[in-house]
Amino acid sequence: MVSFHTFLGAIALISGAVNIATTKGTKIHKFIGWIYASSMSGLILTSFAIFDLFGGFGPFHIMSMISGGTLALAIYFPLRRDKHKNWLEHHYMWISWSYVGLLMATGSHLFEYGPAGWSALARAFLYWGMPCLIGAILIL
Repeated sequence: MVSFHTFLGAIALISGAVNIATTKGTKIHKFIGWIYASSMSGLILTSFAIFDLFGGFGPFHIMSMISGGTLALAIYFPLRRDKHKNWLEHHYMWISWSYVGLLMATGSHLFEYGPAGWSALARAFLYWGMPCLIGAILIL
């Protein structure tokens, strides 16, 4: 399960990065967006079958639930654009936070491999704080 989870994570990281870099609203953007949404959905679902770190339900499962919420909102607004005049702003915000969360989750897996001599606090800032801070600046 962990290997499949990692595979889905790689697909989500790549497809999300490609969609950030491509022209918005095109057929290719929408197609890659569905690849991102599908891989993220699988990533979130498979996370609930992984209990290695805590032996049961843990903080990463809570973060998966939050990730599911950001992804659901990111998908909801374009699908219901006829009901929301600011749907594009909402989609942009929620999909961006979804990707920032993915970067932070990826950092969680790299945490123990931080730069030599860096404290846990410094690594937390590197892998969680920096993506969140840079993401917030770019999103807002």
